[in-house]
Amino acid sequence: MSTTEITAPAGSAAGVDPITFEVIRHKLWSINEEGSQTMTHVSGSPAVHATDYNFGIYAADGEMAVVGVYLLVPIYTGAMAIREFLSRFDDIAEGDVFIVNDPYIAAEHQNDVQFCAPFFHDGELIAWIGCMAHQVDLGGMDAGSWCPTATDVYQEGLRIPPGRIVREGKVNQELWDVVIANSRMPFVVSNDFTAFLAGLKVSGERLTELCDRYGGDTVKAVMGQSIAASERGLRELLQELPDGTFEHTSYLDRPQTSSDPGAPESELVTVSCRLTKSGDELTFDYDGSDEQSAAYGMATRAGTVGAVATLMLCLFGSDLQWNHGLMRPVTVKARDGLCVTAQPPTPVSGGAAGANWVAMNAAAGCIAKMVSFSEDHKGLAFGPGDGSWQLGQFGGLNQYGEPFASMYMDSLLWGGPAFADRDGVDSGGAMVILGGGTQDVEQHEIGQPLLYLWRREVADSGGAGRNRGGNGIEFALVPYDTDEVSGVLATHGCALPNRTGIFGGYPGSVARYEMVSGVDALAELRAGRAITRLDAAGGDHVILPSVTSGAIIKAGEIVNVRLQNGGGYGDPLDREPERVLRDLLDGAVTPETARDIYGVVTSGDAIDEVATTARRAALRDERRAAMIPPGQAPAAGATIQEGTWGDALRFVRRDGRSLVECAHCAAELGPVGADWRALTGTIVLRPEQASPLIAVHEELAVQQQVCPSCAASLWVDVVPRDGMGWRDFTLQSAGEPAAS
Repeated sequence: MSTTEITAPAGSAAGVDPITFEVIRHKLWSINEEGSQTMTHVSGSPAVHATDYNFGIYAADGEMAVVGVYLLVPIYTGAMAIREFLSRFDDIAEGDVFIVNDPYIAAEHQNDVQFCAPFFHDGELIAWIGCMAHQVDLGGMDAGSWCPTATDVYQEGLRIPPGRIVREGKVNQELWDVVIANSRMPFVVSNDFTAFLAGLKVSGERLTELCDRYGGDTVKAVMGQSIAASERGLRELLQELPDGTFEHTSYLDRPQTSSDPGAPESELVTVSCRLTKSGDELTFDYDGSDEQSAAYGMATRAGTVGAVATLMLCLFGSDLQWNHGLMRPVTVKARDGLCVTAQPPTPVSGGAAGANWVAMNAAAGCIAKMVSFSEDHKGLAFGPGDGSWQLGQFGGLNQYGEPFASMYMDSLLWGGPAFADRDGVDSGGAMVILGGGTQDVEQHEIGQPLLYLWRREVADSGGAGRNRGGNGIEFALVPYDTDEVSGVLATHGCALPNRTGIFGGYPGSVARYEMVSGVDALAELRAGRAITRLDAAGGDHVILPSVTSGAIIKAGEIVNVRLQNGGGYGDPLDREPERVLRDLLDGAVTPETARDIYGVVTSGDAIDEVATTARRAALRDERRAAMIPPGQAPAAGATIQEGTWGDALRFVRRDGRSLVECAHCAAELGPVGADWRALTGTIVLRPEQASPLIAVHEELAVQQQVCPSCAASLWVDVVPRDGMGWRDFTLQSAGEPAAS
């Protein structure tokens, strides 16, 4: 038996020459991918085959060394888990495999089971190998263990504390059996656990071969140098950005818990992020967020920190190596007991895609505002990449008379956010699962008694802008060869768009669940009549609440799921008419949106240039007529450097004063002061003015900031009707605060 103590940080050995470094670094990626693919080939779970998993290699102290491109949040919770194992156990041995799924310790929710194996070479702990996958069922009150109406964690399924599932190569059969006995789908879960062990075994063998060839110390040093290089690169990048604070607030909407008859149908949970950038350090502060409550969507600290790590990897990992170095300069600050740091016994199964995703949205807004001050890095700015996961989980008896529980991963196919230089990707997939996809339709229909009517992109679902957000899908299902199925449908982003645009871009569509009951779609299909629209199916067509647990869908009835989609970038009236025409001909936008939001008028398959010029001028005039004029210009603040802020503002020095200009027309807005919005016109948009596919909670409004001179759209946000409680940015110059 080999045991170890951590006596030095990863990579403390002498430096490795560049050629050897690159050979080993790429080999580590190959080893990680081989372990990942082994796991997926052994698993028969549709969740795994739709990439709701990850696989990683960690340094001896638990830092991420090699990160897969699948479900990203748990790759960081894996690092948290390893550190927990190291702190709890002083007899870690070769051949051990540890397990945990406790979300209050190191998981998003109970379904995400993590296996971590220490890797030894010549008796020394060199690394860890970790893998996880969403388990189709681990007990709880609802099939599939997403329990959106749970009132405490004890209703949500089995929690597994940190422990060993394998001890020195021997399976802990008692623990294995306890977990399997609590699942409605014991074969699938047991097979997944076997797949985990297979992937860990293959990767461990390949790591042994690598260490035999180059030496364990060298492999360990490569991991440490790679992490250090990413940290160094990120710190250098941060030094090029202005110091200051950057704020963004988003909301988790969920069914009303108040018994007050006058309360809105949905209640709002506020998630506020205040990003402080100082030198080469970032602090994400969520202390302004709402307190936890026993209702759908609360997130644990592990899920929230993992969400911030996901954003850091995806954003800054485009230029730097993906590893823990991208989190070393980061602090996440949040006191216990918030909606993003829920404590027991608060239910958290829905938090895996609830408050932690909204926290990621808020952090993304902060980072976009920060990097947009840099000409070199403003290309990294985008609106929130992921809005809400629309859970579609069904259970009952399948067409073979067997119990089934399945989570549909089609909800990953949302449209991406727009950037300064390009449109968002249509059905581009999720930032949280960069390498992800969705299940094959036929694979689903073979194993589950649900027939697809359609899986298709929805016109106008991406936010309008100079560059538009990507359109996403909707998918419709009909039970067949069974009497009925039960469904758990849960999300947020139905009462507001979480995926707002930036620099004048409009928000993308909200989420929606719909159902048509009292109809036999199967009979229509047997008669040769295709159903292409819900409103043409007959029956009773209803919009479902954002959270529905135990919904009964009878054979022949229809449930339809429509996704949130990416926001736009820049003023829609600045989009080239030729691009709007192409979108129109491709079915990406409707004629009404082309005319009323983009201001483009067409005649047949061509642009009516005269009418388009007149239409755009009329829309700008409408903005001027609707806007609330700028308020009293705030007092001048401290000096800031000349430059621009995205597509909205230009900062200049003139006659010894610091002034703000419109980046569109160069009109002077006023002196630099406490809040740039006070220098602009304000319009409260009706929802349909921003998108035909959004809704806005009665406590919120879509607020547009426009240039008083040229009426350009500078920023569009969803804000409280009774006033904002944050500022977009407050910069610092020469050690003193310089207001925004």
